[in-house]
Amino acid sequence: MSEKKTGLWVVSIIIGILFAAFFIYVAYDIVTKGLSNWSQWIISAPFISLGRDFWFTVSGILWVIGTVIFFMEMAGYTINRHFRIVKNNVKWDAVDVTVTALSAAIYGGSLAATGGIPIIPGFTWLRPGNSLAPLFGMLFGVPGALGTAIGNFIADALTGYLSIGSIGGFIGNFMIAYIPYKLMKDHSFRTPRSIIEYYIWGAVVGSVYVALYISWWLDALEPVIGLPRTLIWGWFAPWVIFNDAIVTSTITPILGFLLYPPIKMRGLYWKDRIG
Repeated sequence: MSEKKTGLWVVSIIIGILFAAFFIYVAYDIVTKGLSNWSQWIISAPFISLGRDFWFTVSGILWVIGTVIFFMEMAGYTINRHFRIVKNNVKWDAVDVTVTALSAAIYGGSLAATGGIPIIPGFTWLRPGNSLAPLFGMLFGVPGALGTAIGNFIADALTGYLSIGSIGGFIGNFMIAYIPYKLMKDHSFRTPRSIIEYYIWGAVVGSVYVALYISWWLDALEPVIGLPRTLIWGWFAPWVIFNDAIVTSTITPILGFLLYPPIKMRGLYWKDRIG
């Protein structure tokens, strides 16, 4: 192995450790301060200091982008790296439909398994199953991302969290799988680039995006849903970021490293499926 490649491996591993260590520290901060003292959490500080109007505006832009992307992909189109709208080449044959169904069942079941540990009753709970969401997008592409969205909807139904707020969670969970699928070039977890890309797009950007997407929806429908806006931006949004990021920064890379070879060997990896 060349010195340059060795150096890249060292940098990628350090980046991964730093990301994981940060979210472990956030977990420690939440545990020591307590769930009831959410205004004192370190992860809540940016939301409280910048205020609801700032986050509602930023999240509204992300909501529109995410919603347009979802319906575009479902209609068979995507945006390429040159920012042109082209066919996404998803076949939606028996394999794609099966992948979607299995992803939905596995993801929904894994989330429902911990549904009895509520954090904000009626809105969110402890969700280690979130570690699967980026993987389904990275390995299976759009069918895996759609399965993730359906799986979240199933989990809400099974755990008694199903409400109009679940509509935001549907596309929000689609995006947490879609972002690393779309923006990463290497999904193997076997190169420095793959690891660095994953922690940027999968662990951080994906977790922040889903939190802001769902939070905007809850805020916009606050008169109907009933969760106070102060709690949406001071408690719900930072908790969702933490809840996603802690498992996607620690568990997902291990699962990805183990699952990528058999998925690719069986011809199920999305790049191989679309040629």
